[in-house]
Amino acid sequence: MVHQPDHDDTEKLSARIPVYRPKLPSVEKLIPYLREIDKNRWYSNRGMFVQAMELRIATMLGTGCGVVVTASGWAALKAAIFAAAGPATTQRPLALMPSYTFAATAAAAESCGYKPYLLDIEEENWMISPQTLINHQALSRTGVVIPVAAYGRGVAQEGWRQFRETTAVPVVIDAAAAFEAIVDDPSSLIGAVPVVVSFQATKTLSTAEGGAVIWNDADGRMAVAGSINFGFLGTRESKSPSLNGKMSEFHAAVGHASLDAWDETVVAWRTTCGAYSGFAETAGLADQLILNPTIASCYALFHANSDAEANNVTKALAENGIEHRYWYGNGLHTHQQFAAAPRDPLPRTAHIAHRLIGLPTAVDLSREAMKRIVVAICQGRCEG
Repeated sequence: MVHQPDHDDTEKLSARIPVYRPKLPSVEKLIPYLREIDKNRWYSNRGMFVQAMELRIATMLGTGCGVVVTASGWAALKAAIFAAAGPATTQRPLALMPSYTFAATAAAAESCGYKPYLLDIEEENWMISPQTLINHQALSRTGVVIPVAAYGRGVAQEGWRQFRETTAVPVVIDAAAAFEAIVDDPSSLIGAVPVVVSFQATKTLSTAEGGAVIWNDADGRMAVAGSINFGFLGTRESKSPSLNGKMSEFHAAVGHASLDAWDETVVAWRTTCGAYSGFAETAGLADQLILNPTIASCYALFHANSDAEANNVTKALAENGIEHRYWYGNGLHTHQQFAAAPRDPLPRTAHIAHRLIGLPTAVDLSREAMKRIVVAICQGRCEG
């Protein structure tokens, strides 16, 4: 017998606040692009919209950079690893990366033949540091290092460029959610080290699903282009390790419509983050609610002062129909797939992972929802 929810159940479900609600361009904004695709009859394999999107983003960023767009952020990361480091070898089987990241980072490295080696993060920015890795005991067996832009923070090029020159170990920056930061400071965040971004629906700039490699190295970009096209580059002969990672014209059309509205989207996100911050400040939570510009606009984080406070706050959120998310879980070392991976001691990862709680956000998150979220947090803190 099917359970029929009573009035209270229905009211609670209708009032549920999801942890994230993407908002992509409307059908009306896409129609001109779709009509052009119909006319061109060029649907994939580096179509006109894909090429135009690459040029458009490169022009936005300047600084001599080039862009190769891909079918997903994961495809971009895998292609960048192939282009910058090649597949793993028996002499250099390791890919060094933070344990505190999304599983896609390690999955991409594994698909290139590497064994993830998990590192601890810096307490102040939740990222790994080139300075602390320069004499790491695993470097002689490392084929690639993958720094991660935690929650869309910018990863400075210069330190990793120097690291690569000093150690001769290739570096690929996984900057999945950091497109905003890159647009704001391209001269510091793009350059000789390849940077990978995601255009998935949850990101500030989206093609629904997609990604890109941003890199000032023309030969490196050519290698990326070959890597996402079965190793083909100007011929029908496969000449390199590869995947099928090409972006379709339909996804590029969504990207162009998103770029058309980029300035308005940035203003809308800044307005939302500012209002969210105002509610937090009024409630005395200003130092615990983390928003743009510290992180990407598409995240809102509550930084609990203790594991107990985190438990109480997440309980209060759930009781009030408010979703939360541990975006990076408790670290890759707690995943079944990566539990046996070699790793350093991870005290800072263990300290922060359970305390950074992903709160609901959206470009059009209502003020009423913000208020409910902040009130629930306060309720959880009081119960502690």
